Amino acid sequence: MRKLITAALAAAAFAGAAGVATAQPVVVERYGHWDHAWGVVPPPPPRAMRHWRGHEAAWYGHVHNCMVRSHYYDPRRDMYREGRRWVPCND
Repeated sequence: MRKLITAALAAAAFAGAAGVATAQPVVVERYGHWDHAWGVVPPPPPRAMRHWRGHEAAWYGHVHNCMVRSHYYDPRRDMYREGRRWVPCND
């Protein structure tokens, strides 16, 4: 009985160690989560737009909302075309 318990504990310890060795790396999403089904990953927020400083984690969500709102959205400008003029995207 003692040999059976020892073998079971050894097998459990081995299985636990194998789980640690195959752990997935942690992905840090600086600008939030981007689903590749939405299209090509947009560039980071423009440096000239100071209102994004400190809120970078919401950038990808903002870009996706603007892309859904307007087909002519440009993430480099953070604006979309409305007729002949560029309009800032505020969500």
